[in-house]
Amino acid sequence: MIKKWEVSPAPSEKNSARHKLLIKGEMKDIFLIVKKLGGLCSRPEKASGEFNFTIYLSKLEMETMTKLKEVMGELSAGAAAQSKAPDSGAGSGHADAPEAAPELFELPKKKIKIEPEPRPAVAKPPVAAARSTQAPAPRQEPAAAPPPRKASPAPEPRKPEITPPPAAEPKGPSKFGRADSGLAMPPAAGPASAAPSMNFMPSETARAKKEESDRAKAPKEDIKPASAPEPAPAPASKLKARWSMELPLIPTYSFQTLVAGSHNRFAHAAAMAVVENPGVIYNPLLVFGVPGTGKTHFVHSVSYGLSSSIGQNNIFVTDGIKLSKGVEMAINEGTIARLEEMFSKIKALIIDDIHLLMISPSNKRYISKWLNDFVAQNKQIMLTSVFPPKSLSGLEDAVGFQFTQGWMVDLKLPAASSYKLILSQLLQSMDVKLSEDELNNIFVQKSMPFGEVVKVLESMKKLEKMTVNASNSSSHSQLVEMLLGTGETDMGSTLTDDEYSKAKNWSQPGSSAWFKWGIFYPQSMEREARFVLYKMHERAAELGLRAEWTQVFMEEYNSDETYGIPFKIGNYAAERGVNGVIVLGPQPSSALGSQEAEFKHITFKILDSYLLKGAWIPAERIKSQAVYTKTLMDLI
Repeated sequence: MIKKWEVSPAPSEKNSARHKLLIKGEMKDIFLIVKKLGGLCSRPEKASGEFNFTIYLSKLEMETMTKLKEVMGELSAGAAAQSKAPDSGAGSGHADAPEAAPELFELPKKKIKIEPEPRPAVAKPPVAAARSTQAPAPRQEPAAAPPPRKASPAPEPRKPEITPPPAAEPKGPSKFGRADSGLAMPPAAGPASAAPSMNFMPSETARAKKEESDRAKAPKEDIKPASAPEPAPAPASKLKARWSMELPLIPTYSFQTLVAGSHNRFAHAAAMAVVENPGVIYNPLLVFGVPGTGKTHFVHSVSYGLSSSIGQNNIFVTDGIKLSKGVEMAINEGTIARLEEMFSKIKALIIDDIHLLMISPSNKRYISKWLNDFVAQNKQIMLTSVFPPKSLSGLEDAVGFQFTQGWMVDLKLPAASSYKLILSQLLQSMDVKLSEDELNNIFVQKSMPFGEVVKVLESMKKLEKMTVNASNSSSHSQLVEMLLGTGETDMGSTLTDDEYSKAKNWSQPGSSAWFKWGIFYPQSMEREARFVLYKMHERAAELGLRAEWTQVFMEEYNSDETYGIPFKIGNYAAERGVNGVIVLGPQPSSALGSQEAEFKHITFKILDSYLLKGAWIPAERIKSQAVYTKTLMDLI
């Protein structure tokens, strides 16, 4: 609520029209004021005395004063209504607002005067979950606030141990994601709720590189992580690496390569403010947007900036899966005290994909305490989420911490001109040669998310290295076509008797290759899965690839079960010690089929947390040559 405010001239050498707005109120009020006044406002600063916030206005005209009175009237009216009905349930509206508005946290359009009697509390401002994107490109200054000082990249990031934490399932369910999404967290540890032929119980995660065949296993009804030898005391930095809880930073993802424009100017300004003054105002900072909008770029940019300002050892960068499973491992091994000591010393906690946090009765105690202590002690927290704030309420209740209590900004889709600029810079940085027409036909017209663009181009460079020689000089556009199959005709997804017979009679050559993978397929699609394996080997031979692998398992999943399938896939694959996983996508008519994009994104995030490679084959494209070409590039 706004208790009082005043405006006074505050001219500077460069701007004689500047004014100072002094406010005594709460953080959520400051957010609405900045949103209403837009680019006229500087970044909010904390003040002392009878006012607790200061905002500088670049100019104060009649229109600005009208807007200012309007928003102050709204906030004052809401405060008065709240004081009259303290138990009415009214709160800070921005976390629970509807998602259909075109602008983030847009205020109501009705006029509210400041002079008359207070009106009832203002409606909660809406939240948008619009799309946006990011990719390396020259930095532009944000429009939301004057640019803070530029943060230089940090030293080379620490490389975590390749052994991930054990796949211990949480002991209590914790749903995440959209309110209408069924892709929820796995149930409590106990009898597996997966398809009959699969056992997804918690187990020790292994990597093919360091396969531990002598690991002791309990009965299937109660598989627990094997106890590891107690390590010698280690400093915090070594402790973090041993548990593989930290995300390795990407050197090219910095503020210098982040394009700031209308699609992300609020997020850019807030992120830069966090680097300059961690824990002061934007705490916690929640950045949200659909996959491929640049959240990870912001995570790495802020991490590098903070490592320069407060030191690399004072920040901890992780994601929802690594954090929750790492805490479970520490509890099981009896080393949680050292992890607590480490968290008590760091000054900034950055969690990517907070919506994938898995909360159990055992790890909640620690995660909830650390998050609340960080805010209470003015230590910086930064979070990212695929889903908008409204959809995180269930997870907030499970954790016992309000992610939405601080500053929330979304990432939007850039304009066509900005998209082309970012795309051109990306291709230049990767030394990819495509004409403007090819760019438009392949990427621009489809508005392909930049995360997908990067994967396609990386696969193209790998394909070029493996297949192009003196007698085969395919251009970059031809190689991209081999991966995407944009010129392929629709061959359908129903197998003929001849195709099924070939797949049925084919058997994998005996191999003890180091690289191992497995395949997951929807129930009732085993014959299609066998066809996929047959086509993988056939396509590798056609491309002349000397790639060998060992097929470890074929397992089915229930495509009509919308509860925790991505986690079951990740846990099972890690338990079997494979390097990579092929997922045959669900039938379009199934429950998961209607959410395939979301299902794919979450599954790949979980596989990545286990350091497993992943490849996705859409059920309706199992006859596409391009699909198998890209799958091979994704896995080998």
